[in-house]
Amino acid sequence: MADPITKNQQDLCSALRSSAELIIRHASELIRLFTDKQQREHKEDAERILEAGRDLNVFVSDMVELLEKGESFAPLRHDIRNTVGLVSGYAEILEDEVAHQAKSLAELRAIQKATGRFLSSLDELSALVSDEEQASSVDELISTLSTTARSRTEATLGRKVLLVDDNDSNRELVGLQLNRLGIEVAEARTGHEALSALAAKSIDLVLLDLMLPDINGYDLLKRIKRDKNWRHLAIIIISGVKDEQSALRCLEAGASDYIVKPVNATLLRARVTALLERKVWEDKESAYLSNLEASYDFIRKVFGRYLSNDVMQRLLYDGDGLTLGGERREVTILLADIRSFSVISQQLSPEDCVRLLNNYFAVMTDIIMSYQGTVDEFIGDGILAIFGAPLSDALHSDHAVACALAMQQAMPHVNEYNVASGLPAIDIGIGINTGPVVVGNVGSELRTKYGVVGHHVNIASRIESCTVGGQVLASADTLAKMQARPHWRKTLEVNVKGSTEPLQIYDLTGIGVPFDIILPERDVPMEFLAEPVALSVRLMQGERLSQSAGVGHVIALNGRELLLDLDLGLSALEEVQLMLPDEGEDSLAYARVMGLDEASRYHVTLTSSVGRLRNLLEQRLSRKS
Repeated sequence: MADPITKNQQDLCSALRSSAELIIRHASELIRLFTDKQQREHKEDAERILEAGRDLNVFVSDMVELLEKGESFAPLRHDIRNTVGLVSGYAEILEDEVAHQAKSLAELRAIQKATGRFLSSLDELSALVSDEEQASSVDELISTLSTTARSRTEATLGRKVLLVDDNDSNRELVGLQLNRLGIEVAEARTGHEALSALAAKSIDLVLLDLMLPDINGYDLLKRIKRDKNWRHLAIIIISGVKDEQSALRCLEAGASDYIVKPVNATLLRARVTALLERKVWEDKESAYLSNLEASYDFIRKVFGRYLSNDVMQRLLYDGDGLTLGGERREVTILLADIRSFSVISQQLSPEDCVRLLNNYFAVMTDIIMSYQGTVDEFIGDGILAIFGAPLSDALHSDHAVACALAMQQAMPHVNEYNVASGLPAIDIGIGINTGPVVVGNVGSELRTKYGVVGHHVNIASRIESCTVGGQVLASADTLAKMQARPHWRKTLEVNVKGSTEPLQIYDLTGIGVPFDIILPERDVPMEFLAEPVALSVRLMQGERLSQSAGVGHVIALNGRELLLDLDLGLSALEEVQLMLPDEGEDSLAYARVMGLDEASRYHVTLTSSVGRLRNLLEQRLSRKS
């Protein structure tokens, strides 16, 4: 036998009915007041309040019937709260619009007061049910409703709020409240419609009712949060179930907020506005980061042609990357230069000259960066590279030597391209020095470059000026800092500008493990000419011809190596201009003095293969054979 309805339950049901009848009475009076044609929309809203009041009256009757049978009215609570929300929502809208009409405003306030009493009585009545009945909230719904497959797709453009509710009146009311805020509302009656809307539109916020006919709101919430395209979407749960555990469960699943019906319009506006404002800032931040990254990509692509990746990283991401000034640091400096490029460039068109340099620079830059070097700058046909800055490198001397040897090994590849492209073959000389320098940003606020300055940079330049094609010369300071074993052909002592003592330099031929680079042997026996060939010889002073001149004879040769009998006193590594007297300027060539043999004859190496001298000498050698 069913338990009879209790006295407290009867009293609360009577209070509910009285509140519903008050809503009906004041709504009817409100309709009567809205007689003006211009108030037609106001009258329609009042009629919605009247209809909702009558629905509440019917719900009260249904509740009494269930209680008399000893059954729970929990299944009705969701619909009751929806209906109360309609009354409160439309009344609030009308209060704003008829604030100047005293009689209408009084009726609306009476409706709101009756609505508050109805809710209070409903909550008291709900509190009288058993613990078992209280548990039949979201958890019960979640366990009984089925779920369907996920829907994954990318969003499109636009900014909207998606309202998911199977109650037409609720959607109309909440949509109206949101429209008044200038928000565009997309509607869905079911979970599947909601997924379709998310897939087809760019949604900024979701208002989600837990009670849906196909997928319950909790499962839909989890499905949205699992999708990578929607997981950051803000979702407000709107529930007719006033249950703390259900709210906590939804928030843990990723909901941004949880509102219990009937929804207070002011509260809804505040929470929706706050979340949309956060979304706007998130979008601005995302756009800013995207633009910033795009700018960085552009800078890297454009200026990466001129700066190494290490310098680029420092300029872009270091807070002091653009500050003028520098730091003292021990580094190894590498200077590479094309031998006799001035002569070569005179024989080429500007376009071919640039084409030759671009090919050469491209190959050399890749090699330098592969050995952790930084291309500081291109100086005409020269390359200045730094090892040990801007990033510290304990093996900067090893890397610089290995890099220089690898650059010389790559020259046949460079010249294959040159010959195939109708360009002349070239040779390079490389000088290396190690020591403390100042590295950092040098220049002015308008024009700044990352560079290296100091005495040891100048020494590296002096060493490079002593090289011939195919040669790598390094200072004793560089070899002293190396961990790998260097190999050299010979050592030289030269007097260079900026140094009070003779500078000891090494003619390197290789480096041991872990690099294992060995240059091809250059010491090939000379072939003697049948008859010596007379030469005019003039000493060079930098880029200028000196007054020191003499006459010599080529006795033997091998490729670029010449053996001269000369009446002019020369020192090792001095540069000379050579010319065949009977051929004139077409036979001009330049050479560097490498030393004397036991018969006081000079060994010189041609530093320029341009002109007729080398070819003429080789022709005379062939006539001998």
